[in-house]
Amino acid sequence: MNHFIGFCIKRPITVFLILAALTAILAPGMLRLEIDNSIETMMPQNDPKYIYYNHIKDIYGDNGKFIVMAVSPENLFSRESLKEFDRLITDIEAFQDFNRNREKKRIAEFISLLSKSPITSNALLKRFADDPPFQRTIARKIHKLFGEIDRLPQDRLKRLKNELVRVYELKRQELVDEVISPLTAEDIKGEADVLETYHLIETNRAGDRIIPETASEIHRFKQRLLRNPAFKKMIYTRDASTGEITDYGVLIKFKDQETHRDSVVRELMSIFERYPSLNLTYTGMPVVYVWSVDFIRVDFTTLVPLVILVVIAIFYFNFRSVRGVLLPMLSLTLAETWMLGLMGYLGYKITVMASSLPTLLIAVGSSYAIHILNQYYNDFDVISRKGKEKGLFVSMTRISLTVLLTGITTFIAFITLSTSQLSAVREWGIFSGIGAMFAVFSASALIPASLSVLPLKRPGYFRKGHPSKKPRKTLVVRLIGVMTKGANYHYRAVVIAASVILVISIAGFTRLEVDTNYISYFKKESEVRKSVDTIGEKFGGGWGFDILIDSGRPNGAKSPEFLKFLEDFRHWLTCEKNADLHIGQTNSFSDIIKTMHMAMNNDDPDAYRIPNRKSDIYDYIEIYAGEDCDSDGRFDEFEPFVDFEYRKVDLLARLCRKEGQLVGTHEVKRIVEKTRRYLENHIPQGASFTISGFPIMEVQVSHYLVLGQIQTLILSLIVVDLISILLFQRLAAGLLALIPMGVAVLINFGIMGWFGIELDMSTSVIAAVTIGIGIDDTIHFMNMFRHNRATGYTVEQSIARTLAVAGQAIIFTSLALIFGFLVFLRSQFIPINLLGVLLAITMTATTLGALLVLPAFIRATNPNLSPPEKETWISRYFNLSRWFGLDEVE
Repeated sequence: MNHFIGFCIKRPITVFLILAALTAILAPGMLRLEIDNSIETMMPQNDPKYIYYNHIKDIYGDNGKFIVMAVSPENLFSRESLKEFDRLITDIEAFQDFNRNREKKRIAEFISLLSKSPITSNALLKRFADDPPFQRTIARKIHKLFGEIDRLPQDRLKRLKNELVRVYELKRQELVDEVISPLTAEDIKGEADVLETYHLIETNRAGDRIIPETASEIHRFKQRLLRNPAFKKMIYTRDASTGEITDYGVLIKFKDQETHRDSVVRELMSIFERYPSLNLTYTGMPVVYVWSVDFIRVDFTTLVPLVILVVIAIFYFNFRSVRGVLLPMLSLTLAETWMLGLMGYLGYKITVMASSLPTLLIAVGSSYAIHILNQYYNDFDVISRKGKEKGLFVSMTRISLTVLLTGITTFIAFITLSTSQLSAVREWGIFSGIGAMFAVFSASALIPASLSVLPLKRPGYFRKGHPSKKPRKTLVVRLIGVMTKGANYHYRAVVIAASVILVISIAGFTRLEVDTNYISYFKKESEVRKSVDTIGEKFGGGWGFDILIDSGRPNGAKSPEFLKFLEDFRHWLTCEKNADLHIGQTNSFSDIIKTMHMAMNNDDPDAYRIPNRKSDIYDYIEIYAGEDCDSDGRFDEFEPFVDFEYRKVDLLARLCRKEGQLVGTHEVKRIVEKTRRYLENHIPQGASFTISGFPIMEVQVSHYLVLGQIQTLILSLIVVDLISILLFQRLAAGLLALIPMGVAVLINFGIMGWFGIELDMSTSVIAAVTIGIGIDDTIHFMNMFRHNRATGYTVEQSIARTLAVAGQAIIFTSLALIFGFLVFLRSQFIPINLLGVLLAITMTATTLGALLVLPAFIRATNPNLSPPEKETWISRYFNLSRWFGLDEVE
C-alpha cells in the first residue's frame, strides 16, 4: 500500500490519466443499463416450486400476466357509451391481430404527406377520417408529443412518423393474446344436437361489431350478458343490493414473452388515458411493472441529486474548503460511474432493489474520502514542516492502510449477500461490494495525487491569525468531550444502559415477521394500491393461486363426481364463513361444462350445474364446435383450465384484499395451510393436488429471505471477527469488534419487531450494510487506540486521545451516512423508505457503539490489544498488519 501511495504522490499526472482512462472505458456501459421491473428478479430461480410454477404456465398459459379493467361510464347501457367502449376495444385489439398490409398502407400514406408540410393537426386528422382507428392513433401521438399545438412543420411530422413506426413495430409483435370483454365475449348455445359458440355482439361482413343502438337492441344485449352466470365478476359486476350491472369488465391476456411487453403495456395505458368518459380503472402485474419502472426512474432522478447535496453539505461543514468538497465528490463520481458502467457491460439490470445502489454508494463512499482528507488536515503542520511530498506520504500512508482494510471488510460484508437464492439480493450484494472497493480505490488514488499538485493551504476550520492555530471548539468537539467523559468515568452506566437496550431489542426481535408482498412496496395513496383495491372489490382480484388438481386418470376431469367436488371446493373457497381466505373469484373447467349443460337444456338457469351422467359430459365435448388453433388436443377455450389428457384441471383462485388490508406473506401461508387441510380431507380417492401461483412464490421468497438473513448475519460476523483477530493478533480484538455491530444489528431488528416493520427484500440487507459499514469505525478506533497504548499512554488517556483524533472523522462520516440514508425517505417505494430510516438509526447506533459503548467496554475490561511479544502461528502466517505494512506505519 505504501508503494501505491508513493506512486500517486510522485506521479499525479499518470494517476489522473489512469483514472480518466478507466472512466472512459467503463462510462459507456451506463448507456447499456436497463430497468428490470419483473418479479422474476425477486424469485428463487432454482427453487423446485418456482420451476413447477413455470411448468404450469407452459401447460395452462400464464394466468398471472393480464390486465383487469373496470369500465364505469355514467350511463352503462347508452348508445354513446357502448360506441366509445367499442372504440377502446378496437384500439386494444390492434395489438392482438396484426394486419401487415393495412398497417404498411397506413405508414406509407402518412409518409407521403411529409412533402406537403407544414400541415395543421386538424387537416392531418381529416386526411385519415376514413380510418378512425389510425386517426385516433395519430391524435394520441400528437397530444403526447406536442400537446395542443396545431401547426406541424417538417421536423414535427418526422418525429410523429418515427412514433407511428414504433407503434407499427409493437403491433407486429402481437403480444396481446386475448381480449375478453362484453363486446368480444363468446357464449355457448345448443341447437340441433350441436354446441357452438356465438358472440354476444354480432359482427358484419367486414368484421366490425354491430353496436346496439335502439332500446330493444340494448335490452337484448343486456339479456345475453346476464344469461350466463360465469360472466359475473368476469365481464361485468353487479351492485350487491340492487342487482344492477354497475361496471363492464375487460381482461387483457398477454403471451408468455417478455420482449417488448412493457412497451406494449405502456402503449395500452396511453390508449386508456384517451377515454376519460369511460372512467377506467385497471390493474394487473403488467401494469404494476410499468408503474414500477416509472417509480424507479423518479427515484434515480431525485434521490441521487439529494444525496449529493447532503454529502456536499457534510464535506463543507467538516472541511470548510473548496478542495474539501470537490475532491471527495470527484472520487465518488468516478466510483459511481465505474460501478454503473460495469453493471451495464455485464448485462445486469436496475431492479427496485438496485435502484438504491447509487445513493448507497455515495453515502458509503463519502466516508473513505472524509477519513483521508481529515488525516491530511490533522497532519497539516507535519506536512508543512517535512515538505509537501514527504509529509503527504507520511500522512496518507498512515490513514490509507486503515481505509483499505475498512473497505475490504465492507466489501466482504456486502459480498456475503451473494449467497442469497434471490437474484435481486445477490446482485445488490455483489455490486454494492464492488462499488465500495471502487470508492476506496478512487479516494486513495485521486485525493493524494490531487493534494500533491495543489498548493498547501491551511484548513478553513482553524482560527485565522491565532498563534496556536487550534481548531474552534465546535459542537462536534463538545460531543466528543461528552463521550470521552462517559467512556472514562461513567463506563459502568454505559455498559448497563447498553445491556438494557439489548434486552429490549431481543424482545422486539422475537416479534419480527417476514412479508414479501409486492403490492406492499407501493404507498397507500398511490394509483397502484387504489386500483388494486377497486378491482379486488369489483372483480375479485387481479391475481391469485393456481390450484392444480390431478384426478388420477386420463379423462378423469370429465367425471361428474370429480367436477362436483370442484364445485363444492369453489363454494368453500368463496363462502361467507371462509371470508378469511380472501378469495374473491374462482374460475374452472367446470364453468364450461355447466354452461354447456344449460345450453343443451333450453337455457334453463336451473340447468347451470354439473350433469349427473358422465355420458352427457362426453357428448357435450364431442359435439362442441370449438377451435384448436395450436393443435394440442384441447379447444382453445379449455386451455387455461385442463390439460390435453383431461386428467388435470387448473383452478384459478383470485385473491381479493378486504377493507384495504394487504394479504401479506404470513396471511398467504395461513390461507394455503387452511386450503391444504380442506383438500386433504375432501379430495376424491386417487386424486392429488398442488397449490402454486404468484402468492406461493412470494412465500418462497420470504423463506429464502429468512434463510439468507441468517446466513448473511452469521457469515458477516464471522468474517469481520476473523479479520479483526488477524489484524490485531488478539482474540480480544475480535470480541470487541462484535460489540458495536452486534448492538446496532439487534437494535435494528428490535425496532422492526416492536414497530411492526416486516423483513422484506430491501430491509433484509440492513444487517450486512450495518456490519460492513460499522466495522469501519470500529477498526479506526481500535487501531488508533492500540497505537496510543503502544506509545505509553494509559487506558483513559488512550481513549481520550483516540476520540479526539479519530472521533471527529467518525462523526462526520456517520453524519454523511445518516443524512445520506435519510434521502431514501423521498423514494416512491415503502421498503426503500424504511431502509433509509432503519439504516440511519443503525448508523447512529454503530457510531455510538464505536465512540461510547466500545470505549466503555475497553475501560471496563482493559484488554491487551498490543501485538504479541512472542510470535505465534497466527502472527507467523496470518499477520495482516505485516501484510499491509500497518506495524511499519505505527
